[in-house]
Amino acid sequence: MLKPGANYGWPYVSNGRNYMGPKISDSPWRQDFEPATVVWVPSIAVTGGTFYTGDRFPGWQRSFFVGGLREGETPRTGQMQRVEFNEKWEEIRREPMLRELHQRIRDVRQGPDGLLYVVTGEDQGALLRIEPGEPVQ
Repeated sequence: MLKPGANYGWPYVSNGRNYMGPKISDSPWRQDFEPATVVWVPSIAVTGGTFYTGDRFPGWQRSFFVGGLREGETPRTGQMQRVEFNEKWEEIRREPMLRELHQRIRDVRQGPDGLLYVVTGEDQGALLRIEPGEPVQ
């Protein structure tokens, strides 16, 4: 879990690589920084995100939703990812979402209504509202 006020060391420490392949830093961790809880290799160019605390999607409790501009150096691979955690805040699963839009996802936020709101970062960008679907019969 993220710790308020903790220093995670960016850009001095990183597990990532830049779009062309070289490592961001020579070390993924230093003793004077908090270690990363979640990393993306290749990078999805992480943008804004939110921990889901609402009641509209009960199955998404303990999930972090984050936007991504692109995966690695591949254009039009923007996405939102849901990272699910167990009760010890250990990552147990990742689910890419909204890839079919082929848009860069700039931000993900939970509204006061318990729904998720997503902003894309394209010339023809959009504000999307994620709502529960109909139950499968």
